Amino acid sequence: MNQTPSRLALRRLLIIIAVAAGFIIFSYGWTVTEINLARPQEPIRQQNVGNALRELLSPNVFEQDYSIINATTPIVMNCPADGSPPAEAPQQTGDQPYIIVTPTCARSGETVTVQGYNFYPDSLARINWIDNSGERRIRQVAGVEGDNFITEGDGTFTVQIEVPRIRGSADQTHAVEAQGRFPVGLPRLSNTTGLVIEKMIETIFLALIATSISILPSAILSFFAAHNLMRPVRMSLGNLLMSIVLLPVGWVIGTRLLAPLATLGANLVSGAGLTTASGAALLLLFGAVTSSRAATTATIENGGRVRAALNTLLVTLVFIFAFGLIGGLGILVGRLFDTGVLGYVSNFVGTVGELMRLTIPLIAGIAGAFALSSVGTSLTLDGLKKLDTTSAHVLGGVLGAIAGAIVMALVGLIGMQAAWLGLLPPFAAASLASGLLPGLYRRLTGTTPRTANRSIVTALSWIGSIAAFVLTAALLRVDQAVIAGTLPSQEPAVNLLGMGIPLYIAETLLIGAVLGGIMGALSGTKAAFPLGEILYNITRTVLNALRSIEPLIMGLVFVIWVGIGPFAGVLALTLHSIASLGKLYSEQIESIDTGPIEALQSTGANWIQTIMYAVVPQIIPPYIAFTMYRWDINVRMSTIIGFVGGGGVGFLLQQQINLLRYRDAGVAVLAIAIVVSILDYASASIRERVI
Repeated sequence: MNQTPSRLALRRLLIIIAVAAGFIIFSYGWTVTEINLARPQEPIRQQNVGNALRELLSPNVFEQDYSIINATTPIVMNCPADGSPPAEAPQQTGDQPYIIVTPTCARSGETVTVQGYNFYPDSLARINWIDNSGERRIRQVAGVEGDNFITEGDGTFTVQIEVPRIRGSADQTHAVEAQGRFPVGLPRLSNTTGLVIEKMIETIFLALIATSISILPSAILSFFAAHNLMRPVRMSLGNLLMSIVLLPVGWVIGTRLLAPLATLGANLVSGAGLTTASGAALLLLFGAVTSSRAATTATIENGGRVRAALNTLLVTLVFIFAFGLIGGLGILVGRLFDTGVLGYVSNFVGTVGELMRLTIPLIAGIAGAFALSSVGTSLTLDGLKKLDTTSAHVLGGVLGAIAGAIVMALVGLIGMQAAWLGLLPPFAAASLASGLLPGLYRRLTGTTPRTANRSIVTALSWIGSIAAFVLTAALLRVDQAVIAGTLPSQEPAVNLLGMGIPLYIAETLLIGAVLGGIMGALSGTKAAFPLGEILYNITRTVLNALRSIEPLIMGLVFVIWVGIGPFAGVLALTLHSIASLGKLYSEQIESIDTGPIEALQSTGANWIQTIMYAVVPQIIPPYIAFTMYRWDINVRMSTIIGFVGGGGVGFLLQQQINLLRYRDAGVAVLAIAIVVSILDYASASIRERVI
């Protein structure tokens, strides 16, 4: 399509304006970053950076023992009256160092030349002046800064020194002494090199452990962060609401009943005493096994849901009991050995066992919550499908109110922990209200999600979200918290079901109940809910938030928590690695071939079977490559973590730089470069073999 001359002129003008604006913005950025070419041209700065670079590029890798050998020759203060100076010392034969001073007599303040022979080549040497009393005075060589100078490559030197001013020394015979440094024995690795090697090994394993720990959670999160896998995942709204309602009940059951069962398993193996709660938990396990085996044929014929529910509970109980057993076994192994290789293994297994024991309440609560949620959803699935329209909307409103209250209360609990986290409840309310006005619009117009005007639905969704955000923020006084940094009161103010809860939680709970109830009533229990999209957005948001925080900041926080040392570095790198690997893994999943997925789904395979047989075989090689690459990154990143006390060679490097010991710092820099290069070649070789 041909453009008119006026359009072409306007387009060119806009391009010129855009280029000019970009140039102005770049110029402003140049000024803001204080780029000043005058500073690096200052002589003192050039000298300092030159010295620092020379020392960094001359790392103190090796050291050697030295012996100091002295060579002296006499010199007369003030020449004789007849003007004839004493004869010069004759040149000596053999390998012993000797010096010749010219002239052999001189007055105070005059310059004499000192020539040395048979000294060690390219080695440090020093000139001393020895008076009649035997006192030594270091004489600075002309043209050399400092007290020492370097001999020539053939072991000779020729330098000039100034005769010192000494009262009453006329006609006295003094001595000029040259001290030379001669190596003894063979070179060896310096103490700095040994310390750097020790810290470099610590750095490698710090990065290795952080990378290894992050693999499993990153792989799990990557499936939820892959849009192609989560987009088709949909769930009945009634089933979802029922699951949410049962989650806190399952959590309470898990922490009250399952946790003692796991503790029982840990105590049985580790040798600790049994408690009354552990005995009750054992009876619970026995009853669950008996009930599962006593399931009737009628329940199997009735869809097998009761038997499946009992099996789910049994699996949960066995898992929790086995979790406690393994933890107790780890604690027991940790007590067996203290030294040697077995000591390392024992310490590792014992630490893992202790970690499992500490996390028993958390694992039990999560297991109980999801087990009860799964059982409740399974048992109510058929009943929810048989509901009539009115009952579906009424039940949807009731379940929606309870589920909304639970979700908002949980978000509110998180929002109470920090001022800016107080923005989470308004965002959650906006998310809950995003479908409110579109639902009312479809109700009033009699349209469906497919036939409704998309522009109107989008506009109504934004209006509802913004209104909910503003109202929730105003009710919870979020602006005051963000500006002043104040946190809501933690004191119980409302009594709910016998529990005292803070006013802030009560307000978020009420907001969630209202929004969730309205949304549930409008949608009904039979509506399809895009669960995959929600999980995808939440996972992506969490991963992006974690990746946006630099490991240096994470390291600083963990140093405050666990103290200075490599443990803090492991925690910081692990958290950042989970976010980074999760993103890389998920993007690899999004780029896989969809053919195997479609083929399996056409046979009726569920979501988990599709992942196991169609997705996992395609992602194992790139996952290995990404993991090796992340280990390489963590090795380099651990040097920076060390600057805030995260252990490894970085902590040592910081100390050396602060003390201006650049030659020692050069050893650490050299070690980092060597290790990173080796890891790069190793990872490239592994990728070639695997991929």
